[in-house]
Amino acid sequence: MNAGTHPSAAASGPQERLSTLNWRFEFGSYAATRHFLDQMADLSKREDYYPNVSFGKTYVNISIDAEGQAALAERNSSFMGEMEALATADRA
Repeated sequence: MNAGTHPSAAASGPQERLSTLNWRFEFGSYAATRHFLDQMADLSKREDYYPNVSFGKTYVNISIDAEGQAALAERNSSFMGEMEALATADRA
């Protein structure tokens, strides 16, 4: 069955692109990557904000969409600064 005849498939028109902030952090080892991810989990729990995260053995990609940016700004959160500080500490 193709998407055109599938009852749950819906066509969508052009969508406005919302701004997204993206970071890529690279680490020298899996242990450093894992340590950063554990610290990010703690930060996310504390701030009650969970960005989009993808990772591999020695890197982590983090994206915060426009809604996330607005939510963090509304709470006057220091999430992004703390995240960057955690990455810098793990690379040192």
